[in-house]
Amino acid sequence: MAPRTNTTANAILGLLALRPEWSTFELTKQLRRNMRFFWPRAESQIYGEAKSLVAKGHADAVRGYSGRRPRTTYRISAAGRKALEAWLATPPRPTALECEPLLRMFFADFSTGEQLRAAIDQLRTDAYAILDVGRVVGPEYLAGTAPFQDQLRVRALVLDFLSHHARMLLDWADRTSVVLDAWEDGTTDREALAKRIIAANLAEYPEPRSP
Repeated sequence: MAPRTNTTANAILGLLALRPEWSTFELTKQLRRNMRFFWPRAESQIYGEAKSLVAKGHADAVRGYSGRRPRTTYRISAAGRKALEAWLATPPRPTALECEPLLRMFFADFSTGEQLRAAIDQLRTDAYAILDVGRVVGPEYLAGTAPFQDQLRVRALVLDFLSHHARMLLDWADRTSVVLDAWEDGTTDREALAKRIIAANLAEYPEPRSP
């Protein structure tokens, strides 16, 4: 099996393959538009990774001017396309969930109700941020005016994933708020409530995959 390569570098390499030339500002803008919701590390590392790709021969830096200001744009090289193809041929890493609000909930016994509700509010904020972008991007693709309209068939799948993810966050936040209300009313059997939540989830599990 081929050794794993830097996923963030490959994410930027993939963007470079989508159009003839990108400035770092344009790359950052595109990452903020949608990729930040499922690969946020790319934005913070974009300048360093772009230079690293050039050093490896996977991209070419083209220096010019925008008015009187120096401007550097990046193009994927033939070697970069081969590197991108090699990365795509490797199995993807397992999905990893990083969610600090959920981590705060994990330690709920040491938190106040106000602190737990702040964690839930953050989840709602995250969900609405995704949906707000979808409300802009979705109509653009439907109208045929999106910057990457030729990627419609792919972007629709990404929008579908992120939209369902955002709605899941909102649903969980709503359900958990109800649970916190029940905790605070002083009459709820928390253990019995917890068991009902677990049982309800298990009842909706799909059948196990065949060996």
